[in-house]
Amino acid sequence: MSAVSPCGPRALRNARDGGVRGRPGLVLACLLAAAAGACSGVPAPGHYARVNGIRLYYEIHGRGRPLLLLHGGAGDGRQFSNQVPVFSRSFRVVVPDERAQGRSTDGPGPLTYHTMAEDVVALMDHLRMKRADVMGWSDGGIIGLDIAIHHPERIEHLVTFGANYNPGGLRSDEQAWLSTANAQSFGDGSRTEYEKRSPDPGHWETAMNKILAMWRTQPNFTLAQLRSIRARTMIAAGDRDLVQPAHTDTLARAIPGARLWIVPDASHGAMLERPDLVNRTVLAFLEDRPPP
Repeated sequence: MSAVSPCGPRALRNARDGGVRGRPGLVLACLLAAAAGACSGVPAPGHYARVNGIRLYYEIHGRGRPLLLLHGGAGDGRQFSNQVPVFSRSFRVVVPDERAQGRSTDGPGPLTYHTMAEDVVALMDHLRMKRADVMGWSDGGIIGLDIAIHHPERIEHLVTFGANYNPGGLRSDEQAWLSTANAQSFGDGSRTEYEKRSPDPGHWETAMNKILAMWRTQPNFTLAQLRSIRARTMIAAGDRDLVQPAHTDTLARAIPGARLWIVPDASHGAMLERPDLVNRTVLAFLEDRPPP
């Protein structure tokens, strides 16, 4: 990360073009997004909830219908620094840090999407939130799919960006990188960001290796599970995403009534690269209006 400013246009170009110094776009996008919040003026009214044996950090912004924003892997809720100020004008925006990431603690055992989904549902219970809209990026989108499958009564609208429903959906170069990656592959910037915010700064290597193990083997949703989703759903991806286009298309087609949106001139980090377009389009979908 030292090669580029974490908030500048050169960084976003490098992410879109596949990374710097041979680092695949997946990793760089996550690190860029984790650092993006440092450039934002969004206040951080942080809270903690004890759920499923961990301390889960979350923020609440605005008032209105509840909207959960679920971040991508190896990052934290600051990834939504371009969305929170806009969405909080119309929604009660809840932004958690998933377990082992950001300002939340970890638990024993491996990291799984289903465990993180259950953490989100437990947070909804803690906040006495019966139903919510959900927008998730990358891992956050996968968590949203898991909630929609296992807790269909809890989600009204679901928006995913760059989500895959099995590991084979990633581009071949990403799969090749994952086959040999370890915690150090994330780079020094990842460790520095983690140590600044984690309640357990010495847990970085363990947490990153848990994330890598999860990426290699998960998710594993079946088409039958995807067909069971009843939330109003929009499946989005950049036109140069790290998820294969055919995989994104199959995901959208499997979910009844889902809308497919391919974001033009964008990579896996579409919400960083094209925030105005993303915000307008997502708000229209959440409010059941025609796309802009």
